[in-house]
Amino acid sequence: MSTATRLRTKLQILLQVESSGFLIGVAILFVLLSLALPFWALSRTTPPIQDISSFGWVTYTSERYSGGSWALTAILPYSSPLFTYPSVAAVAGTTYLLTAVYLILLVGILALFRFEFSRKMPTVNLLILSLVVLGVALFALFYPIVAIPSAATIDLGTFTLGGFWGSDQVSPGESWSWGPGLGWWMLLVGVVLGVGGAVLPYLKSLRSMVSAASMPRPSS
Repeated sequence: MSTATRLRTKLQILLQVESSGFLIGVAILFVLLSLALPFWALSRTTPPIQDISSFGWVTYTSERYSGGSWALTAILPYSSPLFTYPSVAAVAGTTYLLTAVYLILLVGILALFRFEFSRKMPTVNLLILSLVVLGVALFALFYPIVAIPSAATIDLGTFTLGGFWGSDQVSPGESWSWGPGLGWWMLLVGVVLGVGGAVLPYLKSLRSMVSAASMPRPSS
């Protein structure tokens, strides 16, 4: 057997048997990264000063730029008396908690798929498992999109925040902009990969069931 044939055979085995575990494994890495990165950022510009604030799991980071050059960085825990965004901090804590739940779920499913009996699970069980992963993943991903606007508006009190990302010209000399941080984008990738990895066994089982039903039965 040639080297190319052996590689092609191994690739087919990977796609048929291990692709689900591979997708979930990569999803876990992205979700871990999302837990270490800020999920939302807020920028205030009053030329020549620009303040960029980012919200992590338990800390708030503010960076100041003057004339485009970095001036200082301040990191505050949410428990600090100097911290002025308590509503956003509450959303941040819940967001990372949901992300951690999703991570634990992915790890559990990856461990489950390591056992031989998981490949013989009934199609309906695989469907339920897929729906559970989908529900938790979408809830973790979309919760900050729904909760952040009202929380940030309560904390800021100077203008109405219209969404999870956007911008607003408060006055001729002051503008704001905001949007998802790198952590949210990492979570988005983790959701796509994790849901894909969880759904794949169900699709394979469904295809096998359809193929078996379409096979002609031997005549008696």
